[in-house]
Amino acid sequence: MKMITTQEAAQQFEDFAQRAHNGEKFLVTRDGEPWVVLAPPTSPKELPSKNSGLKWPDFAARLKPYYPELVAGPTATELLAEDKEDRF
Repeated sequence: MKMITTQEAAQQFEDFAQRAHNGEKFLVTRDGEPWVVLAPPTSPKELPSKNSGLKWPDFAARLKPYYPELVAGPTATELLAEDKEDRF
């Protein structure tokens, strides 16, 4: 891995970026200390997939034992709207 300074990286970024894209790695230093690594992107196999296997739980199925049937009647929102009707 080649070491370069932040000044070199800024002045010749296009060159270093192209070389990194082609597989080279660069350690960029700031004030003589390691600061960042300029490296090629990871291969597609290493990238996390969009569908990582996480799924939303089936909330309706989980609530069914506790609330087997829907209750007929107005919803809480409708009841609140009725209650506020006479105030405005």
